[in-house]
Amino acid sequence: MAMTGGGGMGQACYVYTASIPNPGLVSNPDVHYYRGIYMNGSMRFDDGNSVTIWGFTDTAAGQGQTDGMGGGPFPSPAMRVTEGQIVQTSLNVPMMLTHTIHHHGIEPSMESDGVGHLTIDISGRTWIYQWRPKHAGTYFYHCHVNTPLHAEMGMYGALIVDPKPNPTDPVGTKRAFAGGPKYDVEAIWACDEIDPAWHTLPWWAGTCGGDVGLNTLNPKYFIITGVDGANSALTAMAANVKVGQTLLVRYICAGFLPQKISFGGLTASIVASDGRPLPTAVNATSIEAASAERYDCIIKPTTTGTYTVTIQFFHWITGAVLGTAKTRINVT
Repeated sequence: MAMTGGGGMGQACYVYTASIPNPGLVSNPDVHYYRGIYMNGSMRFDDGNSVTIWGFTDTAAGQGQTDGMGGGPFPSPAMRVTEGQIVQTSLNVPMMLTHTIHHHGIEPSMESDGVGHLTIDISGRTWIYQWRPKHAGTYFYHCHVNTPLHAEMGMYGALIVDPKPNPTDPVGTKRAFAGGPKYDVEAIWACDEIDPAWHTLPWWAGTCGGDVGLNTLNPKYFIITGVDGANSALTAMAANVKVGQTLLVRYICAGFLPQKISFGGLTASIVASDGRPLPTAVNATSIEAASAERYDCIIKPTTTGTYTVTIQFFHWITGAVLGTAKTRINVT
């Protein structure tokens, strides 16, 4: 069954699936996340300007609005589970809005995949997604309705899958994946670009076939995990590690443009890509990435100092550098 509606401003051409069965839901999952929607958040940049941000709220924790009207955290609250767990995510979407959650890189049933139009678009109801991650690693979740716009507006969050504890490891040991390298400190860097022009659009912009400019991305700001990378991220997103400790950088290319992350002269051991361990770790001082790629990077500093991490954002056709974001690895 299909229905139209959801514009809120007279918009009624967006077609979404009204109801489909979701068989196989268990009554007692190992983990259950509860997410709502906000559509009136704000991000302020170092130059004093702001843009509207949309995202997901953790309704169980009372983070932000649940009715789509107010603000909330950006990026959206992280999900963290252990491989093999049965996980459910309840998404509540108010009337007059349409959203989904797609757990990117996870492979659930079709009913729980959250791809707009192909599965079910949520509007005026709660939908329960069920998923069971099989591989430890770095993932993320995002809205998959009018995906280019909704992802640009900030509707995403980190999704971390930890390996099952190794019974021979001391309590508290952290590993990137089962049998993989140990780490002491973790940094999650989701790198993204923002075009302020896109942040003036309604959620349905372009879904009726009109040209609203979503084929042109002209970013002005470049961010790291929701922090302006022009200056603020140098401190706010800095990783602090001691000589002798191991740092795990979970790098997420959260934007649409190609990126390159450079570790300030430090050498990283790239141990996993897109939630899968590499057959052999690759040592590198920088990584090039495309949209939605994720890399797990192990860094073992041997010398104290402040190392400036730089993320460059490239034009997808010309290869010109459109902007940079920076943070630091502080080694003591």
